[in-house]
Amino acid sequence: ADRDWREIFVGEELPALIDEALVHNADLVIATARIDEARARYGLQRAQRLPTLALDGSYTRQRQPVGAGTTNRSSEVAALGLALPAWELDLWGRLADLNDAARERLLQTAHVREAVRLSLVAEVASLYVELLALDAEFDVARSTATSRRESLRMVQLRFDGGVAGGVDLQQARTSLAAAERREASLGRQRALTENALAVLLGRVPGAVARESSLREFRLPPELAAGLPSALLARRPDLLAAEAALRASDADVEAARKAWFPTISLTGFLGLVSPQLSALFDDGRDAWSVTPAVTQPLFTGGRLTSNLELARATRAVAAEQYRLTVRTAFREVEDALVSYQQLRDERLALDRAVDADRARLRLVELRYATGVSSYFEVLDSQRQLFESELDRIQATAAAYLSVIQLYRALGGGWRGPGAAEELAAGTK
Repeated sequence: ADRDWREIFVGEELPALIDEALVHNADLVIATARIDEARARYGLQRAQRLPTLALDGSYTRQRQPVGAGTTNRSSEVAALGLALPAWELDLWGRLADLNDAARERLLQTAHVREAVRLSLVAEVASLYVELLALDAEFDVARSTATSRRESLRMVQLRFDGGVAGGVDLQQARTSLAAAERREASLGRQRALTENALAVLLGRVPGAVARESSLREFRLPPELAAGLPSALLARRPDLLAAEAALRASDADVEAARKAWFPTISLTGFLGLVSPQLSALFDDGRDAWSVTPAVTQPLFTGGRLTSNLELARATRAVAAEQYRLTVRTAFREVEDALVSYQQLRDERLALDRAVDADRARLRLVELRYATGVSSYFEVLDSQRQLFESELDRIQATAAAYLSVIQLYRALGGGWRGPGAAEELAAGTK
């Protein structure tokens, strides 16, 4: 799968932050450790199919009566060799099914780790874009507060000169307080976002140094329409759900074959002697093979319940797989629609900001000449302030939709030609 996120998340700061998160993020470290755990479980299950050899040594000395009299006789038996404990012959493939289930769960864990990695890249990028958007909003709020302080000073002078009324003065103070409140609120949101990003990076909560701005980001060109559904085969959550379904199928087969007879072997190869001192003499070798057949007759419903449990688990895994597929298609469609609509919205907001800025200049001139009331100035200031914030939010949302599409497609996309190539390669 193509997961070169550096071609999508441009710049210097963001790739460096993503690299740091991929090394130090706690969730990714835990997901990687779970792969080692699943690999060990797979090794334990695979070992069940192989015989176990043990070095077996014993020495028995006993004294017991002989016949009906009071005479006692002592005897001893010594043995040393290789012992084969009960080894189940997997004639029906039950152990092989359990081995397949363990292997699929190992693959599932590996895909889950990739899903965590993909989510981590997307979350770091999203928080970084949100942080830059808050920086831009904070700058607008601070600039607006500065402008309104100047307006309040001018109104105060006009009020002192008897030109403006008390209502204008109080409106100017209210407008300044609203801008200062918005500035403080944005500062709080920015600090909380920095804390969240720092934790994702594996740091203690705190400030995140940055020099970039939202204006430096460039949206990619038009995305190719009709991306093939084969791209969704790259999504790690889909691959994990598919592996879980295969593991459930193997569990069902193993539970069904538990009804079949079990054949096991027990053996010994070594030396046996009636005297310990003669154990290593010639001709003391011995061997034995003991096959055993076990057919379950009555288990109190254990085998039936185990089979029903495996089938129910398989049904859940199948429905989860279908749900994951539907969710994947929805996320791709949502991201594509959001990307196109947000680009159009941002262009409209560009025009709105230009119009509101021109309107404010005209209204301020009219107020200075006594034609307009200060209420019109306040309304124009408020409208320009909200339009500028809306444009910043729409710009950030457009880039967030690109991140959403990167995540929905399982780690990015390639050009139109590469999409067909990928589709052909997955057949």
